Amino acid sequence: MMIARVVGNIVATQKHGDYQGQKLLLVRAANLAGELYGPETVAVDGADTDSGIGDLVLVIQEGGSARQAARCGHNGPIDASVIAVADSIETKYGNLNE
Repeated sequence: MMIARVVGNIVATQKHGDYQGQKLLLVRAANLAGELYGPETVAVDGADTDSGIGDLVLVIQEGGSARQAARCGHNGPIDASVIAVADSIETKYGNLNE
């Protein structure tokens, strides 16, 4: 699982039938200082969080778990799924707020 920021939305007017009705987001990992790092990743909005650009989210990145979190009912590949929107993250090193 990773902490990430939503950096974009993906609009696909035509896509595989297994993904009809699924919202696709472009996310990028964030550290506890809120700095983004690494490449962007496409994630399904698995928890129907209605998250958008700038939101701090939790992303699961395991195929089987991501597919279960997306509640999609098919065996199509899903590499990442947003499972929560985080309002804030508190650690002994500091806080990361939305």
